[in-house]
Amino acid sequence: MSLFLRKVIIVDDELLIREGLRSMLDWENLGFEIAGLFEDGEDAWQFLQMNNSIDVVITDIQMDICTGLELLRRIRNADYRSRVLIISGYDEFRYLREAMKMGIDNYLLKPINKDEMIGSLQQIQESLLMEYQKSRELFEGALLIKNNILNQVVMNNYSIRDVMEKCEMLGIDLYEGGFQVVVMDTITRQKNVPLLEERQLSEFAIRNVALEVIGEAENIYVFGNQNSQTIFLFAGINHRNIAMVRRRMEEVSSLVQLVLKIQVVAFMGKPCTYWREIHRSYQSAMELYDYRYFVESASVIDYTQRDPESKKEALAKELGLIRLNELLEIDDFETVLKELGLTGIRLQEIRVPDLHLIRAVFIDFTLSCMSKLRQMEFEILEHASHFPKAVEALFNADSKEKLFARFMELGDTLLKTLQRLKLNRNTNIVEKVIKFIDSHYMEGLTLQQLSQQFHISAPYLGKRLKIELGQQFNEYLHHVRIQNAKNLLLISDESVKDIAEKIGYAEPNYFYSQFKRITGKSPMDFKKGI
Repeated sequence: MSLFLRKVIIVDDELLIREGLRSMLDWENLGFEIAGLFEDGEDAWQFLQMNNSIDVVITDIQMDICTGLELLRRIRNADYRSRVLIISGYDEFRYLREAMKMGIDNYLLKPINKDEMIGSLQQIQESLLMEYQKSRELFEGALLIKNNILNQVVMNNYSIRDVMEKCEMLGIDLYEGGFQVVVMDTITRQKNVPLLEERQLSEFAIRNVALEVIGEAENIYVFGNQNSQTIFLFAGINHRNIAMVRRRMEEVSSLVQLVLKIQVVAFMGKPCTYWREIHRSYQSAMELYDYRYFVESASVIDYTQRDPESKKEALAKELGLIRLNELLEIDDFETVLKELGLTGIRLQEIRVPDLHLIRAVFIDFTLSCMSKLRQMEFEILEHASHFPKAVEALFNADSKEKLFARFMELGDTLLKTLQRLKLNRNTNIVEKVIKFIDSHYMEGLTLQQLSQQFHISAPYLGKRLKIELGQQFNEYLHHVRIQNAKNLLLISDESVKDIAEKIGYAEPNYFYSQFKRITGKSPMDFKKGI
């Protein structure tokens, strides 16, 4: 039984026929439900005008008030997509010919044959399903192209001609001057939210809620990226409507919290004038991104409303954190780590009573470290499982001493990670990785596992391997495995299946396809020397 029931109306001036058709079939089991019974075409037409989503109309051809043919004509003239089955006591070709011209699914003679009616309905159901699948594929294809082209624009990775052609095709208006990018993601300090365990699913749900709020609004484009963030591109932004962006984001955040029980944070980038500057708006939004680790409730953070001369700035100067930030910028992580402890001494000397202010300053410095990690394409949560607990401890600290201790724990983790990354980048880490692959190729290796093994970010490692090897990591791994398979085929009597498993392929068919792709021969042909 289908969970989605298609709607049917029955139109006949004989009560016995109407009720007989209703009771003759197990409609629900066929995937349909009766939406109405009508004794003439006029009543049915009035109903259809108010309910034009009816899937199937079963109508008698001869009725006193508005015949079945007239009803069919009205349906087609109104461009309703309803399928029509004609039932008639008249086996006249002129009726059939006229009905076929206007488009019907079948012409059934009374008395109605149950099997014939079931067959007609099943054909309609299959045809509607094929139509839905085709339209869905077209929609998803267009959506994928739209997502890709918008991602290329915000990442500044495109050819101008390609962008303009596809945007025109998809109805994306890049000529409407004034743009602003907003990046939305979940707040990490949330507990017991099952939906958050499925990152892509939560992003899909958030985007759907966002589209509910945005609706058919012109010049607001909502899409996702490879990091499962929801991106909003506002076009036509000027000094008169810029406040609308914040209002929209607050509406989306509130509805997400209400519907999905998820708290999100939106980062508003700096507005720009021309479409070729959109990537700068995106970059400024991403400069705020690490705040998601520290905000406690749904928030909208605006890049343009940061206050450089705040109390936080003054306290950061007194604690020496401004100097440490400058050292971070030049990658002098060793000095930063050595001098970080002096912050505690200065904190005792200046006697600041406001724990919230101190915590805010410590968070800002932590964000600077995380921003540096992001520049090095490193995601701390993927490599330090204790990091969220360390952040939580920073928030729960109820004295200056505890607060500083938790800050030092966070700083130690982040700065030592930065030191390792710097060291690995200054040494030939790729050579070590290649040796590891060559000796562990039979294991289920992934780029992510290697990045954790060698304390380096997966994207950076992937780029370095591509430069050194001239091919992607997965392709190199395939070649190493196939080379070892060739050796085993020549010197052992093991089966192809056993060799496949021995070199790291759990699926023999996949091994076969990779072997033939790389060598041009099947494993057995290679073994036989053919």
